Amino acid sequence: MNKKITIAIILMGTVFTMQDVIAQVKIGYANPVRILNALPAVEEVDQQVEALIEESDQTLAQKATELQSRFTDYESTMSNLSEQERATREEELLEMNEQFEQDRETMMNQIRQRRSELMAPIIERMNTAMEEVAQEMGLDLILNEGTSTGDAIVFFANSEQLNITNRIIEKLQ
Repeated sequence: MNKKITIAIILMGTVFTMQDVIAQVKIGYANPVRILNALPAVEEVDQQVEALIEESDQTLAQKATELQSRFTDYESTMSNLSEQERATREEELLEMNEQFEQDRETMMNQIRQRRSELMAPIIERMNTAMEEVAQEMGLDLILNEGTSTGDAIVFFANSEQLNITNRIIEKLQ
């Protein structure tokens, strides 16, 4: 019986100790999307990326026009071609189409990579500012207000003082 009472006392002591530890953790939250949208540097990156997209679109449009022209030419002469010539031309058109798709995918990957490269120093600055604000406020933990898909992580905050987004934006400007 004494053993059970001793175990119960130890468990209750552990629970109360854990509550004290949890109560001492200071938490803040931030919205990185809002922070990034407030920075002029991000707008500059977006403009550079948009220019890359336009350039890629022009290149792809030229290739698409050439592919369409070849296909139209093939359709108009198809009835005059032998079975062997038709098969050869169809294979050429399929290869051209596959190359077009590969070029499009490569260009999209290059644009994504370039955007990541351009955003890396900005995100690093944001993370540094976030860390500085956390240290200034004595925070132990900063939560992201939402996921990259827009789902909320912080569903409820008892105080707007826990939201440090504006303080981070101020530090970055």
